[in-house]
Amino acid sequence: MRFPDERRILMTPGPVVFSPDHLKYMLTTSLEHTSPDFAEIYSETLSNLRKILYCENPNCLPYIIPGTGTLAMEFALTNSIDRGAEILIVSHGYFGDRWIQIAKHHGYKAHILRSGEVGEPVDIEKIAEILDSGSYEAVLVSHVETSVGLRIDLERLAALLRSRDEILIVDGVSSVGAEELYMDRWGIDVVVSASQKALETPPGLAIVVFGTDKVSDRVKRNRYRGGYYIDIDNWSDVMESYIDRQVKYFSTPATHLIAALKYSLDSILSEGMENRFERHRIVAEAIRSGVRGMGLSTVVKNDQYASNTLTAVYLPNGIDPRELRAEMMRRNIVIANPIHPELKDKSIRIGHMGSVNFNDAVSTIASLERSLRKLGADIEIGSGIVEVQRILEKHMC
Repeated sequence: MRFPDERRILMTPGPVVFSPDHLKYMLTTSLEHTSPDFAEIYSETLSNLRKILYCENPNCLPYIIPGTGTLAMEFALTNSIDRGAEILIVSHGYFGDRWIQIAKHHGYKAHILRSGEVGEPVDIEKIAEILDSGSYEAVLVSHVETSVGLRIDLERLAALLRSRDEILIVDGVSSVGAEELYMDRWGIDVVVSASQKALETPPGLAIVVFGTDKVSDRVKRNRYRGGYYIDIDNWSDVMESYIDRQVKYFSTPATHLIAALKYSLDSILSEGMENRFERHRIVAEAIRSGVRGMGLSTVVKNDQYASNTLTAVYLPNGIDPRELRAEMMRRNIVIANPIHPELKDKSIRIGHMGSVNFNDAVSTIASLERSLRKLGADIEIGSGIVEVQRILEKHMC
């Protein structure tokens, strides 16, 4: 078996490149989940997570449990809203549809609002119109839809819902730690995420943050908990105890992943959130400019709604995304295949989140140029790179 080159760059929507220091930190000692040293690590991790999400009001309670982003979505919905309630799901693609699948599985009356075209956001006024015409308990949406590279205007959506009865549940799996997201300031009720994306930790941790009085009241009234493992009543005392550096047991936490997450959050906060947001903005702009410089089109046409963590790109006719991905991997750059049904066989996805840097943008576009040429595309060598360099020079990077 050939193992990946240690210099391989993961330009995918997770898992991302993990710092060797993060991985070494996981191996420093054997952690036991009821020990005082682990309780301290867990407490600092929960505290740092609140800082990263700008959610430090007294009602803000984060949950970190073994699982995935999908588990976090299920945990958030079933603990916030009674089964059978009417909810509005705003879907822009594959992961918006994941909300639909979870809701239907648990017996919610899900009303679906989709964007008119792939890569275009649902109009906020349309959401307001739908809400005014019905009676809903919650609005569910993905902040960044990684099947198309779209980022919604979450601040505007949150402002719409702040004075209404509906709660806002946000899939932030591909945005937390990279995109601007201010829970307290914007009044966002629930955010879910996962460890393996912009939080730069190996897969295996589901993250849910409840942030407002409104959702706390809903959780208290809700009698449907979805399942034994994801019953919030089994986890609340555990999280509150660890926040106070005390131990309370329900199910064994993923000790070494939590240690790695703690190390990563320390690093993220030392960079500074505003600096981190700006770095992601510049890299995303450079990637988009690079692919367009080659004559390619991005799926999201309006950069106002383009994600800073992933760009979906239409390929030239006759180029198979699987072959292109294999060609890129031979050059030690890993990109992602399409997962949106309407983009199958005609697009690729370039992730740029986490520790991604300006040189990664240069390397990715250079590799993409050569790989497309190798597969027969009419791409001029250097046409993308000059645009990447132009953006980096503009920002003095």
